[in-house]
Amino acid sequence: MKGKDLLSSGITSAPLMIEADLLTLLRDCYTALGRNVVEANLIKSATLTFDTEAPGAGIPGVPPRYRAAITLLAPTSDETATAQLAAQIENRLLGTPAISAVSLAILPALFSIL
Repeated sequence: MKGKDLLSSGITSAPLMIEADLLTLLRDCYTALGRNVVEANLIKSATLTFDTEAPGAGIPGVPPRYRAAITLLAPTSDETATAQLAAQIENRLLGTPAISAVSLAILPALFSIL
């Protein structure tokens, strides 16, 4: 299909985003100890769902946008470090055009002495 036919058919050139792509994005987020959250095994779940309320949703030619839901363990009991990590994750994901919203649930640290 040529460019104009491609847009009018509703097919977009943007590939669909999957959970593996989400984990790749999360590899850019580091704890205060210098390890990324994926390697540190802090991610308990990471899911994507289509955002049907995103601007342009349902319009042919507009790439789909997603809502990301992340559950992770707090790397430490320090609330300031945990809040900084949460902000880092939200900013990294919202800086991606394919993600329109982020829901972040943080579970308490396994060892409260850290």
